[in-house]
Amino acid sequence: MTVEPFADLLGASPSGNGRLAVPFDGNSLDVEIEPDPLTGAYQWFHFRVRADGAVPIRIVNTGASSYPRGWEDCIVWVQPAGGRWRPLRAAHADGIVTFSHAVPGSVVSYALFPPYRQARLARLAQRVAASPAGQVVPGDTKAGRAARFALGGDASARQIWIVCGQHGSEHPALWFADGLVEALLQDETLLAGKRFHVVPIANPGGMRRGFLRTNPLGQDPNRHWGEGRAACPEVATLLDAMEGRGVDVLLDVHTDFEMGTVYLDVLDEWMETPERLSRLREDFEHGLAEFSSDVAFGRRYPWSEPPSPDLLAGMCAPAVERRFGAAAITLELPIGRYRDALGAPGIWYPRHSLALGRAAAAVLLGRA
Repeated sequence: MTVEPFADLLGASPSGNGRLAVPFDGNSLDVEIEPDPLTGAYQWFHFRVRADGAVPIRIVNTGASSYPRGWEDCIVWVQPAGGRWRPLRAAHADGIVTFSHAVPGSVVSYALFPPYRQARLARLAQRVAASPAGQVVPGDTKAGRAARFALGGDASARQIWIVCGQHGSEHPALWFADGLVEALLQDETLLAGKRFHVVPIANPGGMRRGFLRTNPLGQDPNRHWGEGRAACPEVATLLDAMEGRGVDVLLDVHTDFEMGTVYLDVLDEWMETPERLSRLREDFEHGLAEFSSDVAFGRRYPWSEPPSPDLLAGMCAPAVERRFGAAAITLELPIGRYRDALGAPGIWYPRHSLALGRAAAAVLLGRA
């Protein structure tokens, strides 16, 4: 009976997180999620179990996790060896998530959401590179530099940036980037006058290590878009690229672990956002809601108190808006259970993220 963070055949750990909390006692397999360095944040898990028989699995430290409400009515995703990911309802009580090992005598992977795999990203990069309108700017995980895809016009075109995966655990956002790029590749004539820069995984080092929010240095990228860029090479590299090319529109895509809806995180109430930029953001939200019934139009993050000036200065969308005068949009996707625009309950699958990415591409092509 073993538990290990998911690892590929080369021994790397793409998104793996989970370790045996106590020796197996024959009754239940107790697993704990490892926290991010320095911050201690944790929520994401992805591990595999080798077991000879059916056994209850308990994730025992969810009570002190970063988003405790995210475990209510919890969904765990299960993948038997060689099979597809499928959702499994788990029980949650007293800070412990419990579910049953699904396939006795086999190796089974468990995750909070189906992880977006590097092999799929590599295939997408090949398609971009093969497109006459596409360019792949390679990344370097060790140096904290994210790969990005450039599609469409030249330097004189409107520069549209889509940044996903600032937090390595946000796999719904990575699937979103995949759907968006696929849509942009469908008809290159629609790209005229626009240059898209798509960053599918802005924090590749954090993702590979299974961290919730931080990069390998223990820094949260979405707090370093202001004066603190030097402490976060992932952000510094992207800002250098943006300063060289300009930014007209930014879409910063995240995953919300508690809200259970698709929504825009709008901070105009605490910023002096020009009316022109507010209208562009509203147009995007209207357009996305027209294309997708999953968008909870008008839903906003319930800030318990106004965000501090330092927080606003370090967050991606506010910082890019101020630096470049761009229409900067933060889009949040759910994970696990969610409700659509009409309030109907459901489970958020990777296919929902792919479809929303395609919808966002249609809106940006037509309205940006």
